[in-house]
Order: sequence, then structure tokens, then C-alpha cells
Amino acid sequence: MIRAGIALASCVALLTIGGCSSDPNSIAEQAKRGDQKGYIAGNGAIEQIPVAKRLKPITLEGTTLDGTEWSSTSARGKDIVVINLWGSWCPPCIEEVPDLEKVWTEVQAAKKPVQFMGIDFRESPERGRAFVATQNMTYPSLSDESGVLILAFGRQAPTSPPSTLILDRDGRVAARASGVVSAATLRGLIDDVLKS
Repeated sequence: MIRAGIALASCVALLTIGGCSSDPNSIAEQAKRGDQKGYIAGNGAIEQIPVAKRLKPITLEGTTLDGTEWSSTSARGKDIVVINLWGSWCPPCIEEVPDLEKVWTEVQAAKKPVQFMGIDFRESPERGRAFVATQNMTYPSLSDESGVLILAFGRQAPTSPPSTLILDRDGRVAARASGVVSAATLRGLIDDVLKS
């Protein structure tokens, strides 16, 4: 009798688990499809890191979508660097492009010591270049088809696109935004890092 009860409970548990995993919107099912439509969007958190609590400088380097070699060390001591993790397969990334482009245009016009660098996350350079062209993005982006460039940030790495990080003049992460960042928020973060 006890064995029958345990067997019945086990069957119910298996059916329940099976029912959950058959949800077409579950992360597991999205991963199985491999169509890159499944992602976990950022939670919108904004974090500013006081100078005394910033970790060691990071070095981000790679090849841009147009084939140019780039390293964050080129900005060291003179510019701050805004880094944005994106992918053409990520709807919130598409949403924030106009705001990023607007702020990029503004800092260039004002001749502020600010560089922008995107990271085209987990897609081919060809697909990334097509996206850049259709979205009229004028700031450069590194190609990161294998998804390893964010490892340069260690435990400060963004979890998923869209994410934006700002490196201070010493190459340390000074601010980060998880999820879509507005032009107003990005302007404020840039100005605060420039003052620090």
C-alpha cells in the first residue's frame, strides 16, 4: 500500500515537471530551439560605483564589425568609455538604439572625452553589420560571435543584452545599467563619471 502511494506520487511529480518543461516560452524550450529569440532582459537596475569602491581596470579588446582592431586601453588616462552589449535578436536592444545614438552624437558635438563601443553579442559579423546599417548606428561595435568578450569584466560582467557599462579614465567600471537605458539616464551617468 505504501509502495503504491509512493509510485503514484512519483508519477504525479513527473507529470507536473513534464508539464512545466513543455511550456514553449520556458527558457529550456527557447534554448532547445536555438533561434536566439530567447533571452532574459535586464531588470532596469542602474548602479553608480563610488571611486573608492571601483575594482581593477579591465581591458576589453577585439575586432570591430568593420574589421578594425580596438582596445579599451587606447582610452586610458584621457577618455571614459561607454560600452553597450547588444544583439539584433534582442527587441529591447532595438528599442534603445535611438537614445544611444542621440547621446553619442551629442558627446561628439560637445567634444567631450567620451568613447562609445558596442559589443555585438552572439551573432555573426554579417548579421551585426546589417543591423547597424538598418538602425543607422554610427558608433563602432566589437564583433563577439562566441560571446566571450564580456568575460573581460569578470564578476562585473553584464548578464544579458541590453546592458551598458561606463569605464572611467582609469579603465574601471564606474557605472552600469541592466536593461534599456534612456538618453536622459545615460547623459547623467556620463556626466557623473566625467566629474569623478
